[in-house]
Amino acid sequence: MSPITQEIRATAEIFTGNEVCKEKAKSLLREYCLPDGLLPVQDVEELGFVKETGFLWVKQKNEITHKFEKVGSQVSYATEITSYFEKYPTNDKITMKTPTGISKTFPKEAFMA
Repeated sequence: MSPITQEIRATAEIFTGNEVCKEKAKSLLREYCLPDGLLPVQDVEELGFVKETGFLWVKQKNEITHKFEKVGSQVSYATEITSYFEKYPTNDKITMKTPTGISKTFPKEAFMA
């Protein structure tokens, strides 16, 4: 079940189309001082963002796998990605968490494009 409820959609800025969504994703990453390479998405259908909470979602046509060479880690991105962006994070680390609660923390520079 998707965590993107009608209530969340009602408060979000929603963008559609691959190029528009990829540009918005890059813009948000810069705005939140996050590395450009953090979201290597492809064939994006929809991106939504709730500014008040920092909640972001991306819907893409297919699941993708991406290898972050700097840390030698391969990451799978599902067709629906959700995240919370924190403005001015307090450290230089990024934590990725699965829906089952498993998480792993990486240095920010690992995601530089």
